[in-house]
Amino acid sequence: MPLSAELEVTLEMVKRYNRPGPRYTSYPTVPTWKEGEFSEDYATCLHEEGQNDQPISLYVHIPFCRQLCTFCGCNKFITNKQEIVERYLTSLDHEISGVAERLGSPKKLAEVHFGGGTPTFLNPHQIEMVVEMIVSRFDVQNDGEWAFEADPRVTTMKQLEVLFELGFRRVSFGVQDLDPAIQRAINRNQTVEQSWKTLETARLLGYKSINLDLVYGLPLQTHHGFRKTLEEVNKMRPDRLAVYSFAYLPGMFKTHQRAIREKDLPTPEEKIQIYLEAISFFAEVGYVMIGMDHYALPEDELAIALKNRTLHRNFMGYTTLHNMVQIGAGVSAISDFGDSYWQNPKDLDLYMEETSDNKLIPRRKMCLDKEDQLRRKVIETLMCHGEISIPDFESRYQIDFRNHFEQAWTELEQFAKEGLVSLSSQKIDLTPVGMLFTRNIAMPFDRYLKEGGSLQFSKTI
Repeated sequence: MPLSAELEVTLEMVKRYNRPGPRYTSYPTVPTWKEGEFSEDYATCLHEEGQNDQPISLYVHIPFCRQLCTFCGCNKFITNKQEIVERYLTSLDHEISGVAERLGSPKKLAEVHFGGGTPTFLNPHQIEMVVEMIVSRFDVQNDGEWAFEADPRVTTMKQLEVLFELGFRRVSFGVQDLDPAIQRAINRNQTVEQSWKTLETARLLGYKSINLDLVYGLPLQTHHGFRKTLEEVNKMRPDRLAVYSFAYLPGMFKTHQRAIREKDLPTPEEKIQIYLEAISFFAEVGYVMIGMDHYALPEDELAIALKNRTLHRNFMGYTTLHNMVQIGAGVSAISDFGDSYWQNPKDLDLYMEETSDNKLIPRRKMCLDKEDQLRRKVIETLMCHGEISIPDFESRYQIDFRNHFEQAWTELEQFAKEGLVSLSSQKIDLTPVGMLFTRNIAMPFDRYLKEGGSLQFSKTI
């Protein structure tokens, strides 16, 4: 019997495809990267990037939070000790200085993103300090985009004012779910009033783009209950929304998730009903679905990029930026140079101990060969647009698509029998039902999954 008559999603289909798989914010995915010390290699990479005139993007990781949310999968550090924060900011200053030094004469900077953790854990003076680290060392473009993530529970009007004055125009607020019982289950008490007040303050100050993050699959959630959160969020009318699937991995990397009882989680069939509820609701109220888990108002840049086929995907999720080098600064931060990835240490103490004298300390590295770059483009195209023009790929990469991806094509044929994709000599096209299983359909193009790494990922539903 269909779980959704409109999309003809069956319980059997959910059970078959609900298995571990990557989210593909990068390809190859992080578990395949090499571990070691790569200071000299990274310095060379930065020096080479400094030789061209193209602008770059900068991601800054602020790991601190005042309270542990048990659902969270981010790299964070729970503290209320300012001395740790001050020491971290000193280390961050050293790293940004070292990066700028290797890049050479002030590099053009077109985008800045503060993520966490909780960037608004920092007080206004500390925020100004971090921005000064950046503007004093880079050629900041006047039309650049500055964005930050914020927790409505700790974000003040003064912080929003200072961030706006410093040039930030995009903000993303974490909401997750507005049901108090679910908030208690994930140790995150956030009233509707707090969410409303923070959003309205940002809107009145003039922020041009406001995003809200929601999470489905949390303990105690039902699709009927989540509908109430969706209705309240729609009253707020943010420019964008992200509706992420809860990644439950208590036995592997996120030990704090053990505080969440597995029996309290929605069943796979209930979880996909919640997902379907969100898709249906946002379509009803005028939002455009972007890829798997984002929504935007029709006039938003993401919706326009989707329409114009200029949408892309990176570590920040869906974006309008293309082929821009992203440099990551801070603990666990990732840099993406197009043909290589680099990641800083994930341990806060190690990061602060080794980031001195402008030293560069990436501890993970992945260099992409031509095959990696081809497969990354295939996967990104599926994730962004739900379709692939076979002639375009054959012309661009000088391949016979079906022969080159012979094993993947065999798996796609099985998806076609299930009604998830439509295949022809010209096109791979995900059906509306197939869009629900985008991660699964991308996985056959991942040549590293066969090496046994799939169990390191959350389930696809």
